[in-house]
Amino acid sequence: MRKKNSNWLKIYLKNCLLLNKSDRTIQNYRADLKQFILWFESKYGRDISKVKTHHIGEYQNFLTYGGFITPKLNLVQRLKNFFIKKRVIGAGNYRSPLSVNSRRRHLSSLKNFFDYLKQTHEDHSKFFLINPVKPKVHGILVKDINIQHTSYLKPGDWEKIHEKTWRTKERLILYLLYYAGLRLHEICALRKEFFDRKSGTITFPRKGGKVHTLKIKKADEIFDQLEYWFTHRKSKTSYLFLGRKDRPMSVRAMSSLINKMIKRAACQDLITPHSFRKSCATNLYLSTKDLLYVRDYLGHSDASVTQTYIDKNALHQRHLSM
Repeated sequence: MRKKNSNWLKIYLKNCLLLNKSDRTIQNYRADLKQFILWFESKYGRDISKVKTHHIGEYQNFLTYGGFITPKLNLVQRLKNFFIKKRVIGAGNYRSPLSVNSRRRHLSSLKNFFDYLKQTHEDHSKFFLINPVKPKVHGILVKDINIQHTSYLKPGDWEKIHEKTWRTKERLILYLLYYAGLRLHEICALRKEFFDRKSGTITFPRKGGKVHTLKIKKADEIFDQLEYWFTHRKSKTSYLFLGRKDRPMSVRAMSSLINKMIKRAACQDLITPHSFRKSCATNLYLSTKDLLYVRDYLGHSDASVTQTYIDKNALHQRHLSM
């Protein structure tokens, strides 16, 4: 990667960190933006300050149909390839076509990146005068058929999973998912001192870094599992769930563990770790009919996002049973 492009990317990611963006969000930004920069350099051999609207359109086609990213070689690398007689340096890396939602994420990352560069170069630089990513030009319509909706965890499936889960650690994870509605990365970052049994609350950092005090449902069940877990496990660290070397469990490892618990119960529907959070939202709304309460419980900033978590079929079934 060219030095200028690398520096602009580093400065932007550092700013994301200062804005308390989550580690996962920053990782996605880094991967998406690095791919675009490498694509642009391999195709045009220029700094990203030269990116125009039509370049974004070309990149959009690249994301849709896939292709190779072949880095430009310097003189030394070209000579090595010549004498080795086998092209091993700078071989093209193939990128597979992306789904609609993945393409939207890539373009959103680019728009935010160039917005930042435009704002930071205003009044003192001729670079990045306009953002080359135009929503009206590069917008991708998402048809319902392209969306893989998260399955709602029906009460019967919850009972199956619950009955097949005996270990304290796994039960605690289930309760934090189903009753507290926590995200996977939030569970991975939990510490013992975040919990207060007297008030029945957890005080922890939400997505984006905001600290939230949550008065949890089924608090006694969660605290019983928590206390038993810390009494009987060997490690003395305050993190609830550990990976290697007493470090917090990674999101990937947590997701894998939950999927094993789901598979063990042999549920019929396509249930994912996120299904527990959707079920938490739906169950809360069915019991309270208060969308704003559910919004605050899940830690959403916008109630319109919360609405997408509430299962329509469950609402319909409740209406029919009344």
